[in-house]
Amino acid sequence: MAPVKAVLTVILKADDVVVAEIEDGSLWQRVLTAINAGKSDIPTDPTPIGATTGAGLDALHQGTGRPVGGGAVDHLAQQLGIDAAVVQGACSPTSEAPYMHLDLHCWENMKKQLPKRGQTSVSPVVAAATLLALWFQKAGIGNPTQAQAKQVLAQINVSDPNASRSIQNTSWLQGRSGGQVLLNPAEISKAVKLAKCFCSKDWSSWKEQAKP
Repeated sequence: MAPVKAVLTVILKADDVVVAEIEDGSLWQRVLTAINAGKSDIPTDPTPIGATTGAGLDALHQGTGRPVGGGAVDHLAQQLGIDAAVVQGACSPTSEAPYMHLDLHCWENMKKQLPKRGQTSVSPVVAAATLLALWFQKAGIGNPTQAQAKQVLAQINVSDPNASRSIQNTSWLQGRSGGQVLLNPAEISKAVKLAKCFCSKDWSSWKEQAKP
């Protein structure tokens, strides 16, 4: 009987969130050696894991569209209360810039179902920044910026000339120095609702909040 060759995989986690995953026997051996030696420094190439391989948080393999891992997308889907496939189809979150690609049908449904002004209106940069902030939180890659939100919008040929003011006027988002955008912990439920509505193409629950 031919010997069975094991697949050696290195998985990085932050609590229960899978941060990165890669099949690399050489790296696996170096990590094991470092653990056994009680060391935290692992001699390896200066290039970070995933920078050239496309590995990372639920990233899509460069040029192949193949999911690398399911942890962070699954966690985001659980937070939104929808299937991971719906999240993937709506915004295709990845670990590399521009970090997500918004589905045009989801965007069209948002613009059709919501008013241009008023309590339930959602500006382009707020939609993009909210989705990015939730994804970055689950992916463990810091906080997004206004510039990154605009980059996401640029992928679908959308702009927002009043980006800074829109974020400042949004209760569930908090602008910080350097253009960073944070989720307001006190109103994260609104961010979750917006993301769920966007991904599911159903904004009925969002519009309910405008009723007395």
